[in-house]
Amino acid sequence: MKAKKSVRDRLRLDAIRRRATPIENHIIDEYAAGKITRRDFIRRGTIIGMSVSVLGFVATACATDEGATTTLAGGPTTTGGSGTTGGPTTTGATGTSGSTGAGAIRAAMITPAGAIDPVLTNDEGRLAILGQTGQYLAFSDAELNLIPVLAESWEPNETLDVWTFNLRQGVTYHDGSPMVADDVVAVFTNIASGNAASAYETFGVTPENIVAIDEATVEFTLAQPNGSFPFFVSSDNYNGIIVPASFWDSYAEGSYETEFPGTGIWQIENHEPGVSASFVKNQNYWGDNAAQPEQLEVTFFADEAVAVTAFQEGRVDVIPHISSSGGQALLESPDATVASIPTAQHRQVYFDTSAPPFNDKRVRQAVALTLNRQVLIDGLLAGFGTVGNDHPIWEFFPMFSQDTPAQRTEDLAAAQGLLDAAGLGAFEAPLHTLVFAEVEDLAQLIAASAAQVGITLNLGVFDSGTYYNDYWLAAAGSMGIVNYGHRGVPNVYLAAPLLSDGTWNASHWVNETYDDLYNQFASAPDLDIQRQLSGELQTLLNDEVPFIVPYFVDHISITQPNFSGLVVTGMGHVDLVNASVS
Repeated sequence: MKAKKSVRDRLRLDAIRRRATPIENHIIDEYAAGKITRRDFIRRGTIIGMSVSVLGFVATACATDEGATTTLAGGPTTTGGSGTTGGPTTTGATGTSGSTGAGAIRAAMITPAGAIDPVLTNDEGRLAILGQTGQYLAFSDAELNLIPVLAESWEPNETLDVWTFNLRQGVTYHDGSPMVADDVVAVFTNIASGNAASAYETFGVTPENIVAIDEATVEFTLAQPNGSFPFFVSSDNYNGIIVPASFWDSYAEGSYETEFPGTGIWQIENHEPGVSASFVKNQNYWGDNAAQPEQLEVTFFADEAVAVTAFQEGRVDVIPHISSSGGQALLESPDATVASIPTAQHRQVYFDTSAPPFNDKRVRQAVALTLNRQVLIDGLLAGFGTVGNDHPIWEFFPMFSQDTPAQRTEDLAAAQGLLDAAGLGAFEAPLHTLVFAEVEDLAQLIAASAAQVGITLNLGVFDSGTYYNDYWLAAAGSMGIVNYGHRGVPNVYLAAPLLSDGTWNASHWVNETYDDLYNQFASAPDLDIQRQLSGELQTLLNDEVPFIVPYFVDHISITQPNFSGLVVTGMGHVDLVNASVS
């Protein structure tokens, strides 16, 4: 029987390979040769649109050496329960009406920074709410896999500059109307001028080159090849929730809040901006949500201490995301279950490289050498973080290169030597930042560290509006600190803040070698080539130091001991489809 099964599997594999595109066959070859892990094979396959069933079969059929194809140890994992792995109910099963789920789930979530709005959302508070009623073409999960949701499949052309998405059939909005290709085109046309503008630049997307081929097919033609393009239409681009094309006929800032239109598992019941939101189960959901609770009650909190108190008093079941400092009272509590996942979220401590003293890379290197990064993680993040090495390519990204410069560590003698070589004695410079999580404390510790080699950094701490309007992109011979949220691929990190003409280039750093390397990286279909280019990017950025990346921040969630089924991502998406309280 084993021999027959082996022959049958070989024949099926041969048939798959005959139908596969050259790019798909290349990825299969890499896996069969042991060049990439099983995890990297499945992740890369989902990006280019190979189905999960085909990937699973090929992974088993091609596995030759267990050591060459097992999942990398230490990678990200999802938290809590046995729920979905790709966002709210992505199985595509026929909707299950009826009420077999739990009662109400009570969650404490970060207060949205403004109106819930698909165009303007740029914060975790709003994206978490958008994801309750709305869905994406694909979902980027906590293990960096792309899971088909409203798109059933997708595929690129051979040059990776045209991507075709096949929409899932039978999907309906909360009002019962069907989702069609024109809806997708309308979404990606109308959000282009909002918060997602940098993503359009990064991935080479222009609205006029997004077309509906028919009611179930959408085609994106890019300005340049991009091997990671499906992340643009995924939950990574949290502005891209799919709503009816008619929504845009009367769109105005905040108009989404009148109905919260979408295809998701929850329907809005009541919303009091800045205070609370309640949702009821979508009884006519297009997928399988039989286990979903009947109701979700969200209380917003601007102060984490308020959420902690509510949790301690038993008024909330789950805090999907809290900082290590804000949640300190619960981290060691026997009455709380704490879970964390590593993420690519990081702080960028940037230098204005356009003017003295930071136009000399030796000065930038010197500042970087004053930091004890593990001490920062232990003191500011209670250990919930990963050391950074002054580039944004997180060690858990598949394209991260191990062949990179040694980890930069505190070395005050080397720092002083660099300052002496630059002809600088003691000097002063501004360090501007915003009130956010532990960032103000980070700024103070950076200033204290730099003072050890005669650098006086004068701190300016501002609310986010003042900071981003008046200081962030200003060229003032200064330093600053910004936060970059989690992404499934590093393209946004590598483009907007680092390209010579990048829209978020607060460092005012101009480097043609970098620009060329990034363009090669973005269009590379081969993980080996991408990893090689990633190594060159990591080395260049570590040497030039347009900004310091002191650490990457873990995502912490806290639940009551009798709660299960929470699934979160590093970006802040929250999936409660299988949540329950025992």
